[in-house]
Amino acid sequence: MRIILRNARWVCTCDDATPFLENAHVSVLNGIIERVQATPIELPAQHTVDLAGCLLIPGLINVHHHFFQSLTRAIPRAHRSASEDWLVNLYPLWAEMSPADISAAARNAAAELLLSGTTTSADHAFNLRGQGTERITALIGAAQALGIRLHLVRGCLPAIGGKVEARLNAIMKGRLAGLIDSDEGLLEQCLADVRRWHDPNPGSMLRFALGPSNVTYTRPDLMREFAQVATESGCGLHAHLHPRQSERALSLRETGMAPLDFLEHAGWLRPGTWFAHCTELEDAEIARFAASGVGVAHCPRTVLRLGYRMPPLHRMRGAGVRVAFGADGAASNDGGAFLSDVRLGLLLHRAGGADQMDTERDWLTPLDAIKMATREAALMLGRPELGAIVPGMRADMAAFDLGGLDCAGALDDPLGGFLLAGSNTRARMTMVEGRIVVREGRLVSGDEKQIAAETNARSRDLLQRARAAYPELA
Repeated sequence: MRIILRNARWVCTCDDATPFLENAHVSVLNGIIERVQATPIELPAQHTVDLAGCLLIPGLINVHHHFFQSLTRAIPRAHRSASEDWLVNLYPLWAEMSPADISAAARNAAAELLLSGTTTSADHAFNLRGQGTERITALIGAAQALGIRLHLVRGCLPAIGGKVEARLNAIMKGRLAGLIDSDEGLLEQCLADVRRWHDPNPGSMLRFALGPSNVTYTRPDLMREFAQVATESGCGLHAHLHPRQSERALSLRETGMAPLDFLEHAGWLRPGTWFAHCTELEDAEIARFAASGVGVAHCPRTVLRLGYRMPPLHRMRGAGVRVAFGADGAASNDGGAFLSDVRLGLLLHRAGGADQMDTERDWLTPLDAIKMATREAALMLGRPELGAIVPGMRADMAAFDLGGLDCAGALDDPLGGFLLAGSNTRARMTMVEGRIVVREGRLVSGDEKQIAAETNARSRDLLQRARAAYPELA
């Protein structure tokens, strides 16, 4: 089937040879970009879409999220919580989630992403439990029904540790054990899930990565086993990593090694591995990431929401580390329109650092930011067929109308106007694998109001159950 996108006022291709076009037309044949040109495309087509007044960009790629957290956004007890208090307030809620809750949360997350022009998303799903497939089936089914391209990080929660675990024990008593995954059957379940669902082929709509919520220094064999399964299965590896001083001390105490020495020993420092946050990497560690091909998911809104340090983006990118943007979980972002995170990411790294950076060299440009959210993200996830509007690439694209008040007066540089001045996050059109999944700002395969109503109902029920189980949360 051929679809022709006509009259795009601007096209940001993210192709180094021709990064930007004006008044262009794009044809898509069977899910692959066929032509990109300035003259009208005179070919028979089953569908045409008029994009007059629109900026067409490659579909955005979000490299870090937690879909299940969509039911626990803006929880009042956590409004002013830094990371430790935030976890203590939210783990009891997540412990009570059912497969139906996970399905509703994933549907809401996928809908928000697609409506904001995001065509591919990683979901670090560490709340799947180590036994059974009901939860993962619910998650995958909800996301696939809306048409998003999913990179599912088949995660787990093998440990919480430290002060957080001690505080949670006081609240949850014996119920905490049901949240933490034991070794029994965990690797076998992960391997079975990978074998069932992971599709390594170009253009696949579902790929897997593996990894615990955090680097698990207290169970080092598990980290090595994850790396071995990922290598044998062609999967990526992903986890949270800062590493703060307390984490460095834990690694030395449990493994006799510094965090990156342990990760290298466990087989994690390799292409296909990416870590979220990395807020406290030292220069020597940044150099090791670059040499090993390890990527970083930078989640700008979480830096503000939880009071993290700002990761040294300019030093990472200057050293050759691939950095892309992540929305992070809905409970540490509270918003789900990934475009907002790209806009924030373009600016946040500048705060408080102008005297330590060369602004012409170190500050991101709008083109840098959009490439981080498309081409760089695709390469981080091992998807060279995504992230650019070039013939032969998969047809993942998003169009935004720049005719509103928010972009008025900012169109001398339309990409800059879109990211620096623009406030609208709703795509006029989102296309995934050549299929239009958002048309005229509306979901094609879902009812936005019904999705929101189900999310609200599930969230209310979850909070009632959790508060009944844990009176301290009332």
